[in-house]
Amino acid sequence: MKHLVAASAILSAMLGACASVPPQTGGVDAFGPCPQEAGHPELAGSICTVQSVALNPAAPEGEQIDLFVRKFPATGDRIGEFWMLAGGPGEAGTSFYTRIADLQARFPGYDVLIPDHRGTGRSARLCTGETLGSEAGTALAGSEFGPCFGDIWAQSERTMQFSMTHAAHDLDTLIARLGGEGERWVYAVSYGTGLALRFGQLHEASVDGLILDSLVPALDDTQHDLSHRSHTVDLVGRRVLAACAADPACDGRFEGGIEAAYAGLLADIAAGHRADIAETLPGGNLRHTLGTMLDVPAARARIPDMIDIAIDRPQALGAFYTGEVVPAFDALSAVSDYEASAFSITLAGLIGVSETNRRPDMTAEAVAAEEAELWFTSPLTQLQTRTSMPAYARDEWFDAPYADMPPVLVVHGTLDPKTTLEGARHHIAALEAGGTGVTLVTVEGAPHASWYFAPDCLYDAMEDFIDGDAVAERCTPASMP
Repeated sequence: MKHLVAASAILSAMLGACASVPPQTGGVDAFGPCPQEAGHPELAGSICTVQSVALNPAAPEGEQIDLFVRKFPATGDRIGEFWMLAGGPGEAGTSFYTRIADLQARFPGYDVLIPDHRGTGRSARLCTGETLGSEAGTALAGSEFGPCFGDIWAQSERTMQFSMTHAAHDLDTLIARLGGEGERWVYAVSYGTGLALRFGQLHEASVDGLILDSLVPALDDTQHDLSHRSHTVDLVGRRVLAACAADPACDGRFEGGIEAAYAGLLADIAAGHRADIAETLPGGNLRHTLGTMLDVPAARARIPDMIDIAIDRPQALGAFYTGEVVPAFDALSAVSDYEASAFSITLAGLIGVSETNRRPDMTAEAVAAEEAELWFTSPLTQLQTRTSMPAYARDEWFDAPYADMPPVLVVHGTLDPKTTLEGARHHIAALEAGGTGVTLVTVEGAPHASWYFAPDCLYDAMEDFIDGDAVAERCTPASMP
């Protein structure tokens, strides 16, 4: 009874938060006032809707779930619309909000529609602990982990409906219901690119093209999937060190050069001779720390400094990291300031174990052995070995050849530590083999998500692609945060 009372209270609070946007059946007039979020002027003028869709698209008369969509109407004479798909899996559409003004300044004639795909944001979640009315809002409080995962397993049939294919059906339904006249483009970043391509395989709603930022590996790519994330990170990290090695001013700081010096340091750590580093560095794992620094150009630039300090002044390592490296990530933190922005670790785990991790049975010991010789690593591969989710079956679209796809633009950074350019090229080859027209733009020195780090390159490419003009194959950003 206590469980039912708590669930009822959470549901009531959640409905109260969305009271201004009751579930709708569709139509371009379905939008109304949005939930209030003080302190976010960038949301002014946006309108929202909550759409009811089938939990299982194959059973349209069965259980329904709600999907939240925020729309930023065109600021100029309307030409068409962009549908924006966030990454993750697990990111809400809120990740786009801080840069919407920039997008609309460049493309004033387009409505911008941002859904929270199932399992994220204000849309239906995998457990009540991830809903707005719960203790930590859409994040999971410590006391909520057990009940949340208990519900996920107890309601495993429901859980398994939160698949990539069903999310792609959601997008198809939303576009058919809410889309307006004129041009229609789907923009997606990171995991969203895989979701956009799944939509491209099964879609009925018409779109003019897909714009894919930081393209994920193809699902049949056994070298760049999630179980190889540390290998992806290591590949980019070594390129960063190679750039330092090619610069006499950078390489000359290290006896024998940066690559030899770092290799020696890692050998000492592996032999147990450098406990001082683990004791002073937050998190205690130098390879993880340096791997994470690859995500942000300003932090990436400090990697030689981190290695230098770790070798000669390890007692200063923690203070340097906290004072000089952490602030480089501050600008990214703004995307987590919205009420429903918390990342869904449950959805990430579900889709990872079901689709994007080609080796879900890897053990922690096997991961450690495989990564022993890497110079840069990601904690994600170890975390995946501790993920327990009721995996859904891989459906007909998993590894299916591409056919009858809309035109595709891919914009990809040359130093992307999450989805490498090599993996993107492999995926593009699969698209082209199915007859899809693909245009690739490489962004020099950019990490993951040109949307955030190289918007000038992304928007230039988008504009030419949309206008049917020749798109430059390479772009160097004016600056990167």
